Amino acid sequence: MNHLVQVKNIGVPMNSFLKTTVSIAIAFSLSACAGTAPEAKKSVDEILAEKNLRIDEPVKQLINFNIRGWQYVNLRNVVLQDGPSKIYLVELNAPCRNLDYAQEIAFTSFGRVISKNEKLIVTDGPGHAQNCFMKAFYLLEKINK
Repeated sequence: MNHLVQVKNIGVPMNSFLKTTVSIAIAFSLSACAGTAPEAKKSVDEILAEKNLRIDEPVKQLINFNIRGWQYVNLRNVVLQDGPSKIYLVELNAPCRNLDYAQEIAFTSFGRVISKNEKLIVTDGPGHAQNCFMKAFYLLEKINK
């Protein structure tokens, strides 16, 4: 038995299976739009400016580095602080899904030198760790406003 259902305000006859499929597709499309992070629409420079920071110069590695704090920028970038005056932007090779929920951040390097292609280990609230490869480092400077 095939039932026809009319979609409100369109007047197109559809069977139940097709209506369900279309409803699910619309729901996924809307949830994808709702799930887009606000920073996804901004450039890294814009986000840094909101934090009163800007890129000063690229650096090859971080020497004698000891994390004092970090700030989420987007899924591919994080600001790391080493003491009161040294602040760096770390660019990752690919999106790091746990970065926006990070509870802990660590490195795979031994010693006190951090180089490109080493891993940033990001642990979220439930304790799930994700390894994210680092691509580039930039020294940041504070903007006085």
